[in-house]
Amino acid sequence: LGILFIVGAVNCTHLNFINRCGYRVEVIRTENGRAPAHQAGLNPGDQAGADFGSNGMNFKNGWNGKTLAEFSFNSWNGMDFYDLSVIVGYDTPMRISTDRPGPTVTCHGAGCPDAYLFPTDDTKTHGVSTGGTFTVTFCP
Repeated sequence: LGILFIVGAVNCTHLNFINRCGYRVEVIRTENGRAPAHQAGLNPGDQAGADFGSNGMNFKNGWNGKTLAEFSFNSWNGMDFYDLSVIVGYDTPMRISTDRPGPTVTCHGAGCPDAYLFPTDDTKTHGVSTGGTFTVTFCP
């Protein structure tokens, strides 16, 4: 009896986190349907990375962080969606860049034009094909 193994391709997207702040950043991940989790602790100048293939998560600085880098990986039509949000408030400057054809978004203050300012501010969401690399820079 032969056994056939079928290996399916899993589309993962890579995230790099870089701390350019003059203080330590605690990267906290909140994922749909799961409790918040500590992703990485970054001293000034440090960086870390991870691969993600699931849908709906965001990253912030600290458990009570307000500025959000939001992602939906391998989502509708083979796309990764991303945005910055200051809906609940602003506390840390952030930038999201991608190696795919898509805009870099940056937020340096509470009223930043690249970030969601209210829940239906949907022109702030951007999409690129799944499987690339995003860089989230704290204090760009």
